[in-house]
Amino acid sequence: MKLRAPRKARTALMAGATALAVLAAPAPAVAGTAAAGCAAPACLLFHGGAVQHSPRVILLLWGPQWSASATARKAYDYLYWFYKSLGTTADSWSTIMSQYGDGGGAPVFGRPVLAGVYQDKAAPPDPVTPADLAAEAAKVPGGGTAGAADTQVVVASQPGTCFSDGFDGDPAGCATTTPDSYCGWHAVANGRPYVNLPFQLDAGKACGQTAVNPGSRGELDGFSVTAGAEYADTITDPVPPTGWVATAAAAAGGGEVAAACAPGADPPGVAGPKGDLRFGVPVGKKTVLFSFAVRSLWSNALGRCVLTTSPRLTVPVPGTRTSVIGRPVSFQVPASTNTGTALAYAATGLPPGLSIGATTGIVTGKPVSATARTWRVAVTVSDPLKYAAARTITVRWLVNSPTGGMRGPWSKCVDNLGGDTKPGAKVDIYACNGTGPQRITFTGDGLLHVDFRCVTGGTLAHVEPCKGTADQVWTRLANGEYVLKSNGKCLSDPGDSRRDGTQLRLLACKNTVNQRWSLP
Repeated sequence: MKLRAPRKARTALMAGATALAVLAAPAPAVAGTAAAGCAAPACLLFHGGAVQHSPRVILLLWGPQWSASATARKAYDYLYWFYKSLGTTADSWSTIMSQYGDGGGAPVFGRPVLAGVYQDKAAPPDPVTPADLAAEAAKVPGGGTAGAADTQVVVASQPGTCFSDGFDGDPAGCATTTPDSYCGWHAVANGRPYVNLPFQLDAGKACGQTAVNPGSRGELDGFSVTAGAEYADTITDPVPPTGWVATAAAAAGGGEVAAACAPGADPPGVAGPKGDLRFGVPVGKKTVLFSFAVRSLWSNALGRCVLTTSPRLTVPVPGTRTSVIGRPVSFQVPASTNTGTALAYAATGLPPGLSIGATTGIVTGKPVSATARTWRVAVTVSDPLKYAAARTITVRWLVNSPTGGMRGPWSKCVDNLGGDTKPGAKVDIYACNGTGPQRITFTGDGLLHVDFRCVTGGTLAHVEPCKGTADQVWTRLANGEYVLKSNGKCLSDPGDSRRDGTQLRLLACKNTVNQRWSLP
């Protein structure tokens, strides 16, 4: 997306007093230090002018459609909460600019920057010229006060507005588009900085629609991407180009703090990661999480484009994962960051047959195992740029056997006699028939499930509700013996009568034929 920041201040005559409607809210930091020294074009250079020390924003909606059009009203709600959220203690994006100061100090944040919203219901001229925009910005009350230098007036024009200087979204019939097209720009008139913010939906994806958030969630992305970039460029270079500008990069699309990170116009070696800001917005008695798409800003201190001064990498620990031997696995490791950088993933202790995508964090494959068991998997998620500290979590991963018959001596199967699920019901040996009382699952945590109960030992094998106690936890040895944790004895056919219905017992392990069982 193209955002033009004029290289010299634009001037205009003060317009005559015009009544502006004051709009109510829609229904639902610390001073920085001077930037580190570095050389252009990779870094911003100070050109002796001024920066905005206590930034304030006044939003001026130009045209009757802002109150008459549902689409425009939706865009206004989005812009209102965007500017209302900027500058707050939760905003670690704006504070990137606190490193860019002048002789009077650096930009300071810690409170909302939005200072007021007005609507001029007069229709914009056709086409709108830069002089018209300067005159419109001057209509906002207080244009000559001492705080004007710290205030930026955002002139947001209604849908369908034509511009004389090449807005990317000029509707058909405007006949005003020039090769020097843009999504927005900022300038200064009579000492007050102002921003030209055309209706971004008119340009669609050319001005950032769905640039960060997909589908309907990203419909209004362009408004915050463009408005946020001009907000940042205005704070650090309110009278262009006398503030912080990478002069050598100007020809590539502008060298201000946001323009330096423009996609397709980055200085050599500069990445322009996508990202979004999330702010808690009070709606009634609740706090709703709003997500706003923004462009990364250039940091001289770090030598790259960044999205926050408080990097955070979040890797929640998922619940126990369960897989089945030989069955496909696809699991996305949950991780997120507010740095906008792509993450890297690594894992140790994965069940054999599984692997993790180094850039996707998706675990895939088919578990290969001789028996069911539990694995402790260490997953490390890191930021390759080392902006946020790496995080390692431990995931408990159970690999179960496929459900099926547990075949033993004389080709007979372990059986829940008669499908009886009452506590204490017999576990016996019976001719294999594949019915429910013989469909057993050996789980990774050592339980033998059958008929929603667990095979339990002591002296005799029986079923009980599953509790995971020592008298229900089994270890399967390579020779096919199932050893009970509570007494170290093996699941056994007590004799060689081979009679169906004979209850199984727990006997001393001897590796005899009556103690060897197939994996279910």
